Amino acid sequence: MFDKPPMIQDLIVYNSILLFIVLNLRMLVRYQIRLHIMNRRILLYITVFIIHVTAIAQPRETILLNENWNFLLAESELAEIIGDSRWEQVSIPHTWNNLDIQSGEKVNYGTAWYQKNIAITESLDGHNYFLRFEGVGQYAKVYVNEQFAGDHLGSYSAFTINITRFLKADTLNSVLVMVNNELTNSYPKDNFLFGIYGGIYRDVSLIITDDLHISLSDHGSSGVFVEQKLVSSEKARLSITTLLKNETSLRKQIRLVHKLMDGEKMVGEVSTAYELYPGGATPLVCELEIANPHLWHGKKDPFLYELSSEIYCNGIIKDSNSEVIGLRTFSIDENQGFVLNDEPYRLYGVCRHQEWENLGNALLPEHHRRDMELMLEVGATSIRLAHYQQADYIYHLADSIGFLIWAEIPFVNGYKEGADENAKQQLMELIKQNFNSPSIFVWGVHNEVIKGDVIQESVNLTQELHDLAKTLDPSRLTVSVSNIWWVYDHPIHELSDLQGFNQYTGWYGGKPNELRNWIKNYHAKKPDVRFSVSEYGAGGNVAHQTSDIQTIPPPKSQFFPESYHTYHNEETWAAIEDAPFIWASYVWNMFDFSVPEWDRGGVKGRNHKGLITYDREIKKDAFYWYKANWSEEAVFFLAGKRNNKIREDSVLIKVYSNVGVPQLQINRKSSGLMEKGINDVQYTKKLALKQGVNKIKISTSKGNLRFRDECRLTRVISVDK
Repeated sequence: MFDKPPMIQDLIVYNSILLFIVLNLRMLVRYQIRLHIMNRRILLYITVFIIHVTAIAQPRETILLNENWNFLLAESELAEIIGDSRWEQVSIPHTWNNLDIQSGEKVNYGTAWYQKNIAITESLDGHNYFLRFEGVGQYAKVYVNEQFAGDHLGSYSAFTINITRFLKADTLNSVLVMVNNELTNSYPKDNFLFGIYGGIYRDVSLIITDDLHISLSDHGSSGVFVEQKLVSSEKARLSITTLLKNETSLRKQIRLVHKLMDGEKMVGEVSTAYELYPGGATPLVCELEIANPHLWHGKKDPFLYELSSEIYCNGIIKDSNSEVIGLRTFSIDENQGFVLNDEPYRLYGVCRHQEWENLGNALLPEHHRRDMELMLEVGATSIRLAHYQQADYIYHLADSIGFLIWAEIPFVNGYKEGADENAKQQLMELIKQNFNSPSIFVWGVHNEVIKGDVIQESVNLTQELHDLAKTLDPSRLTVSVSNIWWVYDHPIHELSDLQGFNQYTGWYGGKPNELRNWIKNYHAKKPDVRFSVSEYGAGGNVAHQTSDIQTIPPPKSQFFPESYHTYHNEETWAAIEDAPFIWASYVWNMFDFSVPEWDRGGVKGRNHKGLITYDREIKKDAFYWYKANWSEEAVFFLAGKRNNKIREDSVLIKVYSNVGVPQLQINRKSSGLMEKGINDVQYTKKLALKQGVNKIKISTSKGNLRFRDECRLTRVISVDK
């Protein structure tokens, strides 16, 4: 790749060299000869050319364009950046302000440029070329060969641009992307609850299709939408809408074929002949019915079919698409909570932000997988993806693991005049791009949008978003989230199918054990409202330890003891556990994350409410509390190990066990069985400590299995000076 974008005169020289190489390499490609001796830059271009040469034999080709981009952080116009000498090479995913957002200091909001060359070696006739950006934060303007090709406002949803008319055959084509992450009144979010990273931070792909193809121009969607009209264990009826494009100037006789596959076995097929006119995107609706379907049943049985869709013209395949489909039915009952395939299915939920320490939001697949593995380990059955559309890969993982997903848009933390249209755009993109995902059961239309006296505007937009979601996808429910839990009849409540409450009793006011009364009183007053506890939590820094578990730290203070974080989660979940009519609850948050404007809990720019530290290295005690309650794995965990310097003459020993009653021992002497705590997995006992080191051991058995855990606590005598 070039160290900087090439000048026009450079292209002539490079084109001649590269075309010569390509013509002579076509024969070599057949024999898979590896050209290690070639210059890395030339080899990159050869790879691009080879991919394109082989692509034309397929009805559609998708080429990942993540490597060897040039990057320039500069508040410059297009004409100014072409000859700039400061370009550096980066790979996608990439963000330029990952560290400053996490530092708690000044955040770098501004403009940057990305540049990459693509080689086109075949005639453009008969083909269409699309660039698909899965995530750019947050405003992007795309230029191809220095011509404006399209733009997009929204940091979290994908967008696709048809660049065919800007391309030139048998030459290099320059792609330039201007990216800006400044706050704007046209975008329904500020940077208080979470930061806005700048960059091309998700995959970029080049998609090559025939002139007859399934449309890629409908808000970044695949162009295939599968509505599950009827689903039971006896029969499933699917309504499949396919957007068809004819980019030629003539009417074409086509045949559209859908096949539903169970591995290599076809379980259903429908074929439709159609006369496709040029231009536009024509929706063609087909119905497919299958007998005795294998249902997708969450984590218990996340069974997936594959739906292939193919366009034929004169017996030749012109385009194809593949969708993963899970057949299921769900409902939410005012008293039973969530029901999946006619069976009650408890949603044990956590919230997830898409960022890691030092990396920001520019995550690789292994980072997404690790997050999902940890959420699977804790025993979660549902994830609230807060507060925006997340990577395609996350939804694919959720489909295959069996998580139930709450997906939402970043209409959050107040109302911005002028941002209504973008909020609706992002909801449309979220729904269309994820329409076929079996894991998604609810569309979130807002989160905490009331600030001060601005009420009616938020009410109006919420109603519009609800109506839009139900129009686009009547099969799923909508939810909106309020943090005004103490007002039962606020105008912002009950505007969507479901109501969520961010319930921070015991952190932003009140005490944790008061939540039980709120749940009881709200359900009694509003028995027909299907509500969830959409967030709850408290700050907890693993470096902050104390034996005082019940004193509530001020939420803006610098000392967030882990012991209180643990206690708060214990009390809150125990209250929710006893209320099955709450259709879901979500711990805020699965992982610590950054908040640019915060200075709390001893670390600037950090929210410490996670069950796991920002670097994913330390599982807090509350993680094991939930794992013991939710997971089917054996859990036998002695909490409070990090609080190993005790100034009191006694200490409360706390154990989480789903395998039996713990036997307690201190300094090799038995203290008997521990006592049951607030629910079936918590056990406690107060022990007197001797001065110096005290060795604590716990043990129990279940069948032939023996479980043990231990720690050392040092009794420290404090001396007043």
